[in-house]
Amino acid sequence: MEIQRQGSEIVITGNIKNTSDYQSIKDNVNALVQSGAKSIIVKTPESFSMTSSVIGFFIKVIFQDKVSIHVYVKDDRLYSLLEDLNLIETFKVKKY
Repeated sequence: MEIQRQGSEIVITGNIKNTSDYQSIKDNVNALVQSGAKSIIVKTPESFSMTSSVIGFFIKVIFQDKVSIHVYVKDDRLYSLLEDLNLIETFKVKKY
């Protein structure tokens, strides 16, 4: 997994699958929150999954830090996972 950050947009290439991926996502999102971002776009052009730790972290950022997160997914499996967990609205999920 690799992360590229531009402004308040994060692009995660590869699959989100382990603890080091979570830590890298957390570090990048926290840097944006600390810099004052009120809205963050997370694009996942390749990942077909998202770990529970990343999902939990995004929920914390949304409800505790009061920062909106917009998740853009390409893979139908990831979209279905987020839909099954009733997170489409919370994460403002869009397919692209």
